[in-house]
Amino acid sequence: MLVITIQVDAPHGSAQGLKERIAMDLERYGRVKVTSIEEEAPVYRQMEFGDAPIQRRGNR
Repeated sequence: MLVITIQVDAPHGSAQGLKERIAMDLERYGRVKVTSIEEEAPVYRQMEFGDAPIQRRGNR
């Protein structure tokens, strides 16, 4: 038996369709069983304005 792990950069919420498509494509090589699917939520950076302390240079 061959175990394959695949990471796909696809739109959020498309795991079910991708799982079916990949399984159908691999069936030509033998019996396929999908054992697990994990979908990671997108990570967004958050910027803060006005809360950071202002660093000033000394007078010269």
